[in-house]
Formats: sequence, structure tokens, C-alpha cells
Amino acid sequence: MNSYLLVISIGPVQKFISAARRTRDLWFGSNALSEISKAAAKAIAEGGGQLIFPAPSAAADLVENSPLNVANVVLAELKAADPKAVVEMAREAARNRWLGYACEALEKARNAIREDIWDDQVNDVMELNAAWVISTGDYKLDRAKLMRILAGRKHCFDFKPAKGRSGVPKSSLDGLRESVVKIDAVGIPLAAGEQLDVVGVVKRIAGGNQSYPSVARIAADPWLRGLSEEDRGMLINGYKNLPASAKTTIDVRKYPQFANFPFEGTVCFPSRYADMKNEGVTDESLEPMRKTIASLKFGESDPYLAVLVADGDRVGAALSAIDSADGHRKFSTQLTTFSSQAAKTIPEFNGVAIYCGGDDVLALIPVDRAIECAAELAKQFKETMARFKASEGSPPTLSVGLAIGHYMEPLEDLLNYGRSAEQHAKNPTTADSGQPSRNALAIHLHKRGGGPVHFRGNWDGLPHKLLLNLAASLNAGAISHRIASELEHLSRTYDGWPAETVNAAIVKDALRILAAKKPRAGVGGKEMEILKNIVRDNVRNAADLRRMACAILIARQIANGLRQAAGEKDERGAR
Repeated sequence: MNSYLLVISIGPVQKFISAARRTRDLWFGSNALSEISKAAAKAIAEGGGQLIFPAPSAAADLVENSPLNVANVVLAELKAADPKAVVEMAREAARNRWLGYACEALEKARNAIREDIWDDQVNDVMELNAAWVISTGDYKLDRAKLMRILAGRKHCFDFKPAKGRSGVPKSSLDGLRESVVKIDAVGIPLAAGEQLDVVGVVKRIAGGNQSYPSVARIAADPWLRGLSEEDRGMLINGYKNLPASAKTTIDVRKYPQFANFPFEGTVCFPSRYADMKNEGVTDESLEPMRKTIASLKFGESDPYLAVLVADGDRVGAALSAIDSADGHRKFSTQLTTFSSQAAKTIPEFNGVAIYCGGDDVLALIPVDRAIECAAELAKQFKETMARFKASEGSPPTLSVGLAIGHYMEPLEDLLNYGRSAEQHAKNPTTADSGQPSRNALAIHLHKRGGGPVHFRGNWDGLPHKLLLNLAASLNAGAISHRIASELEHLSRTYDGWPAETVNAAIVKDALRILAAKKPRAGVGGKEMEILKNIVRDNVRNAADLRRMACAILIARQIANGLRQAAGEKDERGAR
């Protein structure tokens, strides 16, 4: 009997993960896709397949809701099984896992659902593409052929008849399908005018009653950590007096990093209280929290958070260099080790992991701890994958993108900012002074007002240390908060200067501007010398000076978070 190499791909990834308005949508979409892929992998194993990706250490790794995250592509060897029959088993298992979530959601919100449209959509969500080849004994060659066939299969679309309904609004998440929600629906948490298709409803209410930490809670985390126990206690007491309909409690068993304030974070922003009143909250119930925050004389929390998106570099090349299924299983095992580490590391930096699977990481992190978290993940990935070599002869590395944005930005936009930063980390632009591709950190700051600010650096150049040192200098008062604009203006003077003369001149000019800015009273020479060394080590031309100006602007945002977490004022009295 022939033996086979089999691969299946499950989707649609965009619909399950990217289309999201709430953090719960994002978390459950990622989790559901992993669980559906896991169910398919389990069916393949039970059908006689020897799994390669994923490579579970025990059968228990494949049971429902196990800690193992499974990517949407599953690879296996079939020694004595019919590949067509195994694919059908995997398809049925994936479909049943999806329908389990859908049935749970329908039972919870049946009175709010248009079941005719629901029935049109629920069986038309899953996409499973499969390919297999007869094993020739040359695993490397077989796998390359298999992946080419899969790519071709995925481009052969199944054009199913449309089931649209005239006059029915489209889903607010992606606009692709009609809404299944009745007018004036009750039982589904919806924003005003929001519409959801079958996938949107499942993401919103299936998977139990778990409350996922909101972007407001993550943005407010540095501020909450900086409060005294007395002040935080007053805030908690005020929150507990809100009506039940306005309260959301975070499960601290799952999210112990938020134990100091295990509630939704909007109450940390008095500027949002008007919206809470629109939801039935009274002025009387909000007043204790308003008074508590006003008594701090620091104003409300800084409203920015970081979206972290990380992806392995040269992973495909490292895989292609492996010539056996057992070698790929070892590679898969190491990727699982990293993703398990990442899921534990992110909460240590007060963040929330949305997805950690293989070499992919998606998380929300407080601004003050995001850079340290990114650096730790890159270090862990490099150490975990050190035994494997890509075609260039070096091990895979991790590129990390951080997007810092306002918590009131649409979640879809924040995700797109994060993905753009991750792509920038992999692919430097002309503004990055000839930096090598991949193995880098890129940070994109999106302030409300003004264009985005970009900064990139390869990990070997310690970009995280540069930014943290700049943030420390800003908080120490060694440099003015307005110096970035002056350095950017100076950089224009040196555009086009010859390389043999620009370095010494531009460094002297930059140091002159620094010296002209009087440091805060009490700041010693140590902070100024650190700052001068940063300029000497990082500025060679006009592009470098612009990069330094961008670094200072981003460091200002980090400095805000660090100051809040320490419970300190800045020189203007702003926290």
C-alpha cells in the first residue's frame, strides 16, 4: 500500500481573526480557529496519520480546550490510510467543532436571531482545502511538491450560489454577509446600530461567559499600578456601586496581572462618562469615581496602548533545509515550546495574549512595558530555535512590530497598525539608513492628530535600550520634550551633504542643540552624558538624525507610561 504526505488548510483566517470590534471578538476568533484546526488534527491522528505540524507530545494535547494552539495548516504522514477518507474525517471534525460554537451562540440568543438567514450562513463558513502526494522516500522533495499543489488548490475557488437578502443590512465587522440580528435585538451585546453575521454573533457570545480585558483596561494599566492602595480602593468602591448592567469583572484566575483592578477600564477615563450615562448609568453613581480621580490632581489615565505583532524570520527557509519528517517534528516541537513560553511571558509584562501559535504572536500590552516584552520574546525565540539553520546559515529570528494607538481607535485599525509595524520590522524602508532586513523591532506611534511616527532598529543594535534610555532622560528632565522637532528641522540642513564630511558636522550640531536646552533643576551630568553618547553612537547623517527625532517622540509616549506606573508627576504636573 502507498504511503502519503497530506496537508490541509483551514480558513477563512480573515473572518475568524481580523474582523473584530471588541477584544473579545479578537480573542475568540483566534481561539476558535485554533480549536477548529486542532479538531481536524485530532481526526487525522485518529485516522492513522502521524502528525508533523502540529507535533503533540501526547494525545491529551489534541483534546478540546487544551493549552496547545494549532495553526490553520496541518501536515501529516499517512502510512496505511486512504487520504481521501482521512480528509473527510478531518473536514467533519472541523465542521462539528464550528457548529458546536454556533449552536451554543444560537441557544443563548435565539430570540434575537433571524434563523432563516442564520441557516443560510452557518453551514457555509468553513473552508478546508487539502492536498496529498504519494511518498517517494525523498521527504524534502515530496513536501515541496505538496505545498505547490496546496497553493494551486487554494486558488481553485468553490463558487457557491449567493444567498443574499434584499434590504437586510450587512455585517458591521466586514460587510461581507447579511446581518442575522433582528431589529431591536436583546441578548447580544451590540453597539448602537451594529450588525453581525453568523460568525460575528458566534465570536461575540460563544465560548462561555468569559470577560476579555478591554483595550481601555490595558491602556489604563500603568496609571492603575501607579495609584496608592488607598486611592485604588476608593476607585474600586465607586465602581462596585455602579448598576450591574454597567459592570464587567475580569476573571483574575485567568488574568492575574489585573488583580489590582479586575474591572473594565473605561471608568479610569472621566472624559468617557458621558457615554456611560447614555447606557443608563447615573451621575450619582459616577460621582465617587470622578471625585477620586479629581483628588489625585494628575488627571485621568493616558489613553494609549500597544498592539504587539510578531512573526518568525526565515522560518520557511529553515523548514526547507530539513530533509526528514522527524526533523520537522522536532522543529514543530520547538515552535510549540516558544508559543507556550510567549503565552506565559506576555502576562508577566501586564499584557494580554490574543494568539500565540508557532512563530506568530498577537498581544495587547501597556505602553510602559511593551518594549521590554518585545525584546524578551525575541530573545526567547532566538534561543529556542538556535539549533536550526536557514539557507543563509543562521537560525530563525523574530521580527516584532509595536503599534501604539489610542484605545478609542477602532480595533480593526489598531490591528492594521500592528501588522504594518510588523511588516516594517521585516522590511526596512529608505528612511532606515541601510538597515538589514528582518530580525528587528519597529514601532509605529499613531497619535490622535498629526501623522504616524515610525522607528525601526535591528535587535543587534539594541533599539529597545535606546528608546528606554531616551525615555529615562525625558523623565529625568535631561532633555526637553520639544527637542525632537528641532532635531528634525536640523536634519533638513544636512540632506545631500557628502558622506565624508557630514558625520562630524551633524553630530556637533546635534550636541550643540542639546547643550542649549537647560535640563531640569537637579539633573546631574550623568543623564546628559548618556544622552550625548546616544547621539554619538546613533547619528551619522541626516536620515539618522530624523530617526533620532522619531525615537524621541516615541520615547515621550513610553515616558508617559513609565511616569504613571511610578505614580509620578512630570515637570508640567501632568501624570
